[in-house]
Amino acid sequence: MAKKASEAKRTNRVLGVLVVLLLIGAGAVALLVEPSTSSDETAVSGNDATTLGVRPAETSRSNFSAGWGIEQFDSQMPSLNCSLLNRHMTTDLCAVAKTKHGDFMFSAIESYWDENESDVTLEMSLFGFRDNHGRKRAISLLDAQMMRGLDAVQVKIDLYRTEVNGDEVLIAHRHPVDENVNGYDVSDQVFIIAASLTGAPTIVAWYNGPDISFKADGKNITLLYERYASWPLQQAWNTQVRLFPSARVPYGWDEQITTGPALRDVMDAVPVVLVDSYTFPVHSRLKAQNSKSTST
Repeated sequence: MAKKASEAKRTNRVLGVLVVLLLIGAGAVALLVEPSTSSDETAVSGNDATTLGVRPAETSRSNFSAGWGIEQFDSQMPSLNCSLLNRHMTTDLCAVAKTKHGDFMFSAIESYWDENESDVTLEMSLFGFRDNHGRKRAISLLDAQMMRGLDAVQVKIDLYRTEVNGDEVLIAHRHPVDENVNGYDVSDQVFIIAASLTGAPTIVAWYNGPDISFKADGKNITLLYERYASWPLQQAWNTQVRLFPSARVPYGWDEQITTGPALRDVMDAVPVVLVDSYTFPVHSRLKAQNSKSTST
């Protein structure tokens, strides 16, 4: 029995030595390995930008869909063309964008104006091109509606075209016609239309904000709008929303939001071309009332 007890003690001493050696080894490894740190400088694939705060771009305000039930229309044409579309319907806004994934066309038509109604509708459509079944044609794919009260402040919709990563995109900017209107009373809207990798025209971003402006650099479109700060400002402060094609989602774009001093004399690195403009609604009871009141 004494012999067995001695062997047990010896075994326990050996195990104790092994545990100590293991602990010493683990400590040495910990000293040799650099501690892991998170970095804000990790690049987003293809965009040379940090990942800090990057998330899917906002599109919740868009109501473009294939299920609106608006009259669907095919227009025979050799390629997407606004002039040829106007042979079949009278558009108030129209623009074509050309991309390596497939071209698309945007159009908008104000509905019939009835002074007995309180609202008027701008019916918007996105077209793709098809050449099967022996017909080259523009086909409407997605539709949406924008409502505006006839007694409301008139807005202007400017339609721009620019390039991102070598593909044309369309930017629609809705803003008050009267520049004296407070941007917090009637906010601007900006939405961006781009082709997906499959050639599908897609609303990739839709934002509201006071007095929005934007700039383009060939890889990103950055929205700029007014913002307040809790300290005395030497110059205006604004929100800056950088928008760019997503490396994760083939049908979407991403956003990265920051803030900073308002940029002055913003210059676009690539052309941003005004393609078309339209005042909506084209008639306004409010404008007529104001005209009468100032003339008497």
